[in-house]
Amino acid sequence: MRSYYAHSTENTDKSDWQPLSEHLLNVAELAESFAAVFGAAQWGKSAGLLHDAGKATEAFLGRLEGKPQRVDHSTFGARLARDRAGKLGLLLSYAIAGHHGGLPDGGDQETELHFRLKHKHGKIPNDVELLPEVVTRDDLTLPFKLFRERSGFSLSFFTRMIFSCLVDADFLDTEAFCTPQQAQDRPTFGEDKLFHELRQRLDKFLKAKNQQADSTPVNVLRQAILTQCKEKAKLPPQVFTLTVPTGGGKTLSSLAFALDHAAAHDLRRVIYAIPFTSIIEQNAKVFQEALGQEYILEHHCNYKERDASEENGYDRRRGLAAENWDAPVVVTTNVQFFESLFSNRTSRCRKLHNIARSVIILDEAQAIPTEYLEPCLAALRELVENYGCTVLLCTATQPAFDDKNSLRMAFQKITEIIDTPEQVYKDLRRTEVKFIGQLLDAELADRLAKERQVLCIVSTKPQAKDLFKQIPEREGLFHLSTNMYPVHRRRVLDTIRTRLKENKSCQVVSTSLVEAGVDLDFPVVYRAMAGLDSIAQAAGRCNREGRMDGMGKVFVFEAETPARMPWIKRCIARAGETLRTMPDADPLSLKVMRRYFELLYDVQDLDRKQIMALLNPKLSKELHLPFKEAAHDFRFIEDESVGVIIAKDPEARKLVQELRYTEFSRSSLRKLQQYSVAVRSKELAALVSSGAVEIIHEEYPVLCNEAVYDDDVGLCVDLAKIWDPEVLIK
Repeated sequence: MRSYYAHSTENTDKSDWQPLSEHLLNVAELAESFAAVFGAAQWGKSAGLLHDAGKATEAFLGRLEGKPQRVDHSTFGARLARDRAGKLGLLLSYAIAGHHGGLPDGGDQETELHFRLKHKHGKIPNDVELLPEVVTRDDLTLPFKLFRERSGFSLSFFTRMIFSCLVDADFLDTEAFCTPQQAQDRPTFGEDKLFHELRQRLDKFLKAKNQQADSTPVNVLRQAILTQCKEKAKLPPQVFTLTVPTGGGKTLSSLAFALDHAAAHDLRRVIYAIPFTSIIEQNAKVFQEALGQEYILEHHCNYKERDASEENGYDRRRGLAAENWDAPVVVTTNVQFFESLFSNRTSRCRKLHNIARSVIILDEAQAIPTEYLEPCLAALRELVENYGCTVLLCTATQPAFDDKNSLRMAFQKITEIIDTPEQVYKDLRRTEVKFIGQLLDAELADRLAKERQVLCIVSTKPQAKDLFKQIPEREGLFHLSTNMYPVHRRRVLDTIRTRLKENKSCQVVSTSLVEAGVDLDFPVVYRAMAGLDSIAQAAGRCNREGRMDGMGKVFVFEAETPARMPWIKRCIARAGETLRTMPDADPLSLKVMRRYFELLYDVQDLDRKQIMALLNPKLSKELHLPFKEAAHDFRFIEDESVGVIIAKDPEARKLVQELRYTEFSRSSLRKLQQYSVAVRSKELAALVSSGAVEIIHEEYPVLCNEAVYDDDVGLCVDLAKIWDPEVLIK
């Protein structure tokens, strides 16, 4: 019998090469266990046994022996799946054909699945140990019921989940053979009773925190909210909402719900998705303090690896766990979470099977981009209805995701955790909102200058910069925007918090980055007209702890130069329409907020890229599913930004020197993200053409004209052509 192999070593005698049959059986066993979580064990097993069938050829054996030839080894198994299992086998064909290059589009063009199945010829020897009757038409049945209105979407989603099981199993077995030390470094967590232990850790942490807190009305309400979260955790997996005003302790209460719920229903992990990278690190830090660092996986672009030797092991394990989200608690971004659910790439899809039977917390749920809302809701419904997940929508401004009049993919049922959310809102009301009409920039600057402690939030970075410059320079005047690199922003925020705590003068002009997860407490807040959810978030920075004798003051004004972005204009229009139809109601009440979202979602572009039409076509026997096309179109951020490194701090300068002259590690690149400002492609081109930015190794942009970075307002692209004479002399 001819011997075939999956992976080779440097030994030419093949004595320690991995036999193909061993690899196929290992991958099949792993993929079977992964898919069993959502009732598809046979699918995972079949995909694993067939995925590398094409390696049982002389051509591939020759490649392992060093011959310079390319071999398409994935189409063999894809064709076997279709031939043996018919129409449903085509779903396996997609996963098998794409297990290296990514899920292909279905179709008859040269690179598409059906062309490959028809034209990529080759014969597998009869004597290979492949268990030739691995899959038949009778073996494969769907583990859920198909509904006509979204049958295509459900099949494409299921295919992506099977693909995830296959590629993760393939990576893990290949890693175990090729890099066994790395395989040993992967973190392991005993699932049995783990969430019971984590729940106990959090309970202990919260008890200590409560004992240290003042017995204010706000803290009493926070305890009541926590109690209701723990009580509702006993309910079966489903879609929940946690509607609590800003400052009500949603972050830790929602985590308490998730851990109790996972323990009660034997769920596998908690996934906490956050829309803003500016707050993800602080949430992860709180979770680590409560539960232990080793149980929390931060997966986002701003993650900074530590230099301390005791942290090195954690950073290494964290990097491995980020590949497939194999951790009890995952803290990630909306972009990472949702774009992965629609991706076709192996690297992004590898984690998907580990989302099954999880508690998914969507922090600030209203921040899901409206133009992608319909496919996002469809994906969440799939996870709840077919993959055993619970979804918790956590926000002070609850979107109307059950509004069946406006949303085709609306949730059929949502359970609110808080028994009387209207009463909680009234009890936590700490501000008065007043609409004061248009203010010229000079008038607004004069008002802010006269306040001892005040926060002003505007809609755009240019507005924030221009307004800040109009206020007379003084101690205690600050600007905040994403034009400042993260380390710089954190330093400024720390100074602001200290001045507020010490009751010193403090005037802050900011973009909306302070509206979610940034704990600031001002007596007066000004907010440029925006959507009602943004106004509510701004109000959450006013009298946050309820320590004022009376109500905090929130003034909403119309800016001299209105924002031009269509999304902001639409939110402002819907807010105005809501207030006109409900003139006597509290503008931030739950009733008004629901009406606002109903109006906001009553538009035609809830699926601007037509993702649902792509993934939910009228099904034919060929099952043409455009995975690659949909992945390309589903992107929250259209013009992907590039981080310009600002090397003003000593650590940043040191890292840039390493970047220039040494072999640069991924950990160092992650550290530099803390010293980077994201710019659009046009802005980067302007910086490069003016000589203000140097591109190191043709990949990493570094600011070399420091005059372009203002210590108060951050990166100023419009100053790119202005140089400090002393710099030029040097």
